[in-house]
Amino acid sequence: MIFGADYYPEQWTPKDWEEDIRIMKDMGLTRVRLAEFSWALVEPKEGKFDFSFWKKMLDLFHKHKMDVILGTPTATFPPWLAKKYPDVLQVRDRVLRNIGTRRQACFSSPNYRKAVTRVVTKMAQTLGNHPAVIGWQIDNEIGHEGSDIDHSETSLKTFRLWLRSKYKTIQNLNDTWGNIFWGVIFNDWNEIPLPGPHVSAGFNPSMIQDFYRFHSDTIVDFVKLQSDIVRKFSPNRKLTTNLYPSPFLPIIDMSELFTHLDYVSWDNYPTWGDQEEPFPHPFISAMHQYNRGLKDLPFTVMEQISGFQGHDTLGYLPAPGQVQLWMKQAIVQGAEQIVFFRYRTARFGQEQLCYGILDHDKSLTDRYLELQKGISEILPDAKDFASEHFPADVAVLHDIENARNFKHQPISSGLKHSPVPFAQVGYDIEMATWFAGLNILNVNTHFLPISKADFSKYKVLVLPLYTMVDDSIVKKLEQFVREGGVLVLGYRAGLKDKNSWMLDSQVPGPFSEMAGVKVRKFEAVGNRNVKFRFRVLPGNCSKICEILEPTTAKVWARYSDNKKFYKGKPVITCNRFGKGSVVYVGASLSPISFMLLYRRTLRMAGIPFTFYGPTVERSFRKGKSKDYEIFINHSGKKALAGFKLLKPYEVRILPKTKK
Repeated sequence: MIFGADYYPEQWTPKDWEEDIRIMKDMGLTRVRLAEFSWALVEPKEGKFDFSFWKKMLDLFHKHKMDVILGTPTATFPPWLAKKYPDVLQVRDRVLRNIGTRRQACFSSPNYRKAVTRVVTKMAQTLGNHPAVIGWQIDNEIGHEGSDIDHSETSLKTFRLWLRSKYKTIQNLNDTWGNIFWGVIFNDWNEIPLPGPHVSAGFNPSMIQDFYRFHSDTIVDFVKLQSDIVRKFSPNRKLTTNLYPSPFLPIIDMSELFTHLDYVSWDNYPTWGDQEEPFPHPFISAMHQYNRGLKDLPFTVMEQISGFQGHDTLGYLPAPGQVQLWMKQAIVQGAEQIVFFRYRTARFGQEQLCYGILDHDKSLTDRYLELQKGISEILPDAKDFASEHFPADVAVLHDIENARNFKHQPISSGLKHSPVPFAQVGYDIEMATWFAGLNILNVNTHFLPISKADFSKYKVLVLPLYTMVDDSIVKKLEQFVREGGVLVLGYRAGLKDKNSWMLDSQVPGPFSEMAGVKVRKFEAVGNRNVKFRFRVLPGNCSKICEILEPTTAKVWARYSDNKKFYKGKPVITCNRFGKGSVVYVGASLSPISFMLLYRRTLRMAGIPFTFYGPTVERSFRKGKSKDYEIFINHSGKKALAGFKLLKPYEVRILPKTKK
């Protein structure tokens, strides 16, 4: 178990450095991340490199027995690069991402890739074998702030080449996209536009899906380019990159991206900007499990909140004990390395409001002392269990193709949410809501990419928003159920093929036989609540309301809303199939209704669960020498967990004899 901090010695003076190292080590930190924004420092002019500053810093950290993760400095680039090669700049929604911001790179630009190859090669050759360097972070929060989509002319040219490589002939592209619709039949590759901002009616969904795939492939290849260089010149160091919250919103296929890296990292900010309160704890656990699940391995939090954060506005101030709790929650959910952002708050630049462990001065803060205490408390147990597998009998499955599809075709306004202009995170919120019902029942749950998950490891699989189907996945799910598994299948399942064409069958399409139900009518109700009944217990649903027609399935719940003509019709069914069962959920349930659904489902699967109230989270971990039952009270008030009285924001770890 490792603790560290993100450190920016280039932003401070030489008289600070040794004192900073002492303060960090006194806190219990043994590692720093450096250099991820230092391109202009190491290459002030094209082809003129100077790594003397970082050599000096690496020597200093090695002298004090602290390890270093180096960041490749490609998330921002020097002004001279854009001045000489304007095509390196990205365009998003007709807005040029100019010098002075960050993540402004056009990943399709040959000039950018050439410059990246040069600087990363020189950096790895010069610094990569220093004894202080134990690993690398490729780029920084790649794809964040809408940089996973580029509408530049360079992107358009490369998109056309990507399409030509994929489809071979323009007729094949026209047929696959269904361009006969509205008569948008292309005769030449150069007639194809970018599906960017538009006045009214949008672009073909099949075209948009390919546009997203193109960007994903381009960025995955960009990460591979860098990782290949670093592995060549800095061997035997582990590589990662840091994802950002909410991590499952990107266009990028992160599970594919991490095939080129050794472990997953992400940046954990439970509160940001002017939020009035933090994200609910099940949502934070969902994000941890998403990252853990990308490689099904322990992960790193490369930026763990230590103060409170924002660029131009601030909001919720974490209560005493809360930043310590968030650190411990990350470890409980599978982190084996915590790197705090940041050691000391910047006095200048765009992140003056991103408060770190220390404020703008060097006096020890309450946060410093709280985290110092938290590290010493959890370290003995974390050393035993943090690097071990996170056990679970249940998995929620996500799919990148459907994540992309719901961005441009959410079906219901209830599945649209844009907290900032560049992000449509309705899919994220819905997926986290399906996860939350299991988390609140204190059932260890994985969150996995469907394309890489081994279904045989689980008793229950939960599959929401699987509209766009892969036939090979459907067959694997059918086998899972036949052999005794329980599949919880969400609304609008089995609607489309991978080319974004609607299937010529009733929903749930290829799942119809195993689900024992068909759907010929549905209503998109936005965020309005519709009542239903789970036997005698009331429930609420929203977003989509399907009217289920059971063929062989038994009814678990019916609509009860007097305002709806489908009152009395089924909304949830369960069908026996082989040795297993398929539970079909025809609507988006409220959190309490999800609890009712999962209680019955978990009982059927023989999986124990316990509800300790809305603020208590219980997890189970297996260590090398002991097992652990862990209780977290996410409330600022005392809470009961059975006969245990938990203090505000307490994390209580109970070691047990290993079974």
